[in-house]
Amino acid sequence: MKRYVIQSRTHDWDPWEVCPGKEFFSPEEARKAFDALPFKTHYRIAEAYVQVRYKAVKE
Repeated sequence: MKRYVIQSRTHDWDPWEVCPGKEFFSPEEARKAFDALPFKTHYRIAEAYVQVRYKAVKE
């Protein structure tokens, strides 16, 4: 699983979406790809993480 991605969105109210092919194993790789972008306005580097949730068991 890749840990770092570059995300984009068109408007400030849109949800962030992962850019296809912009997934990296290290923050240095992600930063290098981010710095190569011509416009950085609606882009960001994000780290993938696992969220643990619990649901009550019905008896």
